[in-house]
Amino acid sequence: MSPDMSERRASYDPIAQQYDRARPDYPAALFDDIVAYANLGDEARLLEIGCGTGQATLPLAERGYAIDCVELGAELAAVARRNLAAYPKARVINADFDTVALPAMRYDLALSATAFHWLDPATRFQRAHDLLQPGGTLALFWHRPVMTDVSRDQVKALQEIYRRIVPKLARDFELPPPPAAVRTEYDKLIPQSGLFCDLDVRKHYVVTEYSAEAYVDLLGTFSDHIALPVETRLRLYKEIDALIHEEFAGVALRETVALLYLARRK
Repeated sequence: MSPDMSERRASYDPIAQQYDRARPDYPAALFDDIVAYANLGDEARLLEIGCGTGQATLPLAERGYAIDCVELGAELAAVARRNLAAYPKARVINADFDTVALPAMRYDLALSATAFHWLDPATRFQRAHDLLQPGGTLALFWHRPVMTDVSRDQVKALQEIYRRIVPKLARDFELPPPPAAVRTEYDKLIPQSGLFCDLDVRKHYVVTEYSAEAYVDLLGTFSDHIALPVETRLRLYKEIDALIHEEFAGVALRETVALLYLARRK
C-alpha cells in the first residue's frame, strides 16, 4: 500500500464521532439480501472486515447473530463498542485485518461495508476465503453516488464549485451515472481471484435529504476531502454551504445506490 493510501486509510480514526454522526446507514433490504443469499441460521458466525463505528454491524446484531468485527482505528473501535453495547454476541477487535490472527474456516459470512478497498490487494481475497467455511458467503458493499433528474441541477452546480477550487476532485469524480449503470471493478476482481463463485450483484437506490450543515459534515468524513489543505477545504465547504442555502432552499439531495456484491467460497 502506498504511503498516501496508508495515510488516507488512517484519516478516519481522528474523526470517529463525526464519522458515526454523518455517514449514512444502509437500507434494511440490503441486509435481507445478505441473510437470504447466505442462508444464515440462528447460530451463524459472522466476520465484519473494517466495521468502522458499527453502522453495518448493528442491523445484523439486532437479528441476534454472533459477529466478530475487526477495526483498524482505536477510536472507531471504541465508538463501535459503545454502539453495540446492548449486543454481547458482537465483539469488536481493534486490529488490522491484513495481519490479524483469526481461526481458519470459522465463519459463515464475511462482510465488509465501504472498507474492502483499503485492504492489501495481494492478500485480501485469500484471507477472507481462508476464514470462511466452505460454501460461506462474501458480502462487499458500498454507497455509490448516482444521478437522476432528482438531483441533476444540484450536482452540476456543486461540480462547478469543485472545478474552481479543487479541480483534481472534479476530475476524479465526474457527474455520477444513473442508478442502472453503477458498477465497480469488483464484478471482475471477485471472479478473477479464483476463490469465489456464484457472483450476484444487487443495487438499492436511496435518495437522502441533508441540511447544508449536515451535507458539509458528511463531506468532512471523505478521505479525499480530509486530505485537502485546510484553507482549501474550508473555502470549499463555505461555498458549498452558501450554494445550498442560496440556490436550493437549504436542502441538499444526495442520490446513492447501495451496491452489494455476493459470492460463495469455493
